Amino acid sequence: MAQTTFAYAKSVALTDYMPPFRQAKEQVTWPWEKIVSKKSTKRGTEQVFPVTGLPAASQTDELEPIYYADAAELDAVTFTVTKKTLATMLSHEFIEDSWHLPDQMAEAGKMAGESQSYIKELAIAAILYGAFDTTVTYEGSSTYLCDSHTMKNGATYDNDLGPSSITFDNLWLMINHFETAPVTHMGIPLRDIPKFLIYHPSKEKEVQAILKSQLEPGTADNDKNTVLGYNLIPISCRFLTTTTHWFIAGSRFKDDFLFFSREGLKTAMEDDFDRMGVKFRSYQRFAVGVRDFLWIVGNPGA
Repeated sequence: MAQTTFAYAKSVALTDYMPPFRQAKEQVTWPWEKIVSKKSTKRGTEQVFPVTGLPAASQTDELEPIYYADAAELDAVTFTVTKKTLATMLSHEFIEDSWHLPDQMAEAGKMAGESQSYIKELAIAAILYGAFDTTVTYEGSSTYLCDSHTMKNGATYDNDLGPSSITFDNLWLMINHFETAPVTHMGIPLRDIPKFLIYHPSKEKEVQAILKSQLEPGTADNDKNTVLGYNLIPISCRFLTTTTHWFIAGSRFKDDFLFFSREGLKTAMEDDFDRMGVKFRSYQRFAVGVRDFLWIVGNPGA
């Protein structure tokens, strides 16, 4: 029987290992791309600066000086790139003796791709499952993502509602937040359209009952389900470590939820000289975070 060579192992890998790897690395276990903006970077860190906004315009009488106000940046939000690595080795004996080598190589490639896909999706979800965690502070702030925030003008902005469960009335409280609460860091009123309802899969029944019922759910009256007019997009995230957490993100939240890719998922192969096998390595480098907290409201649930 011929000895295993790196050239032989490489040819086997290219035909049987790499296609399943490339396919599996794109798997999506929750639709994070709907709420995240993907960007590329050539540095190990990125800094993004939220802005304060300007105060209200001032009435100026004839021949009076124009009112000038400072347009300032807030503290920098730093995105630090991390590297995620995964490697495996196929032994000389495995390649020489396997009667089902194509199938087993395909499974090995698929498993590696799934693992790299998982770690990226988990890192993105961590921003949400740490939203109420006092140990996970919001970038550029001493508070966390969903909290009572002190704005630049000294006022308080609260995007942490509840705790309450997902019901028709509680959902309306979250929707109304976007109509009445958002302001710039200088206090100028803002408005956004509530667009994404983010929740744990264990709450799927409650969510679907609200979003698909033609009449107001949970009541004996024949009142129309007015939530339907907002066309909320449900996003089920299985990585929310507390199953009661839920959020509504506005249409502008995606502009602030940033994923910086330093190096996309790459692979390499090399001969394992001592054991006459072949090693497969994969890695990716990225950073993820939120630039500003204005366009999301969270509820720790009950």
